[in-house]
Amino acid sequence: MRHVIALDVGGTGMKAALVDENGGLLHQARRPTGRERGPDAVVEGILGFAAELRAHGAERFGEPAAAAGVAVPGIVDEDEGVAAYAANLGWRDVPLRDLLGRR
Repeated sequence: MRHVIALDVGGTGMKAALVDENGGLLHQARRPTGRERGPDAVVEGILGFAAELRAHGAERFGEPAAAAGVAVPGIVDEDEGVAAYAANLGWRDVPLRDLLGRR
């Protein structure tokens, strides 16, 4: 079944869902952001959470997610896919699109 990953990163927690082509909710999950471990750990947490969601979708629905959308707080350069500044995550110039794309 074709689906996508939706991931909302907040200062204290991350909320995620797998959503089908019609906007139907297939799966949802939550995790702490872990910002107390530092900005690099937050990025690793996001990447790990996205990988888990991708694997869950592949196992449960027969194919990996077609795409992923990630919402993060702060200032984002949408064209470059860079989280330019997020005070509550300790981020400056994090190339989130590239990091997610590698996985």
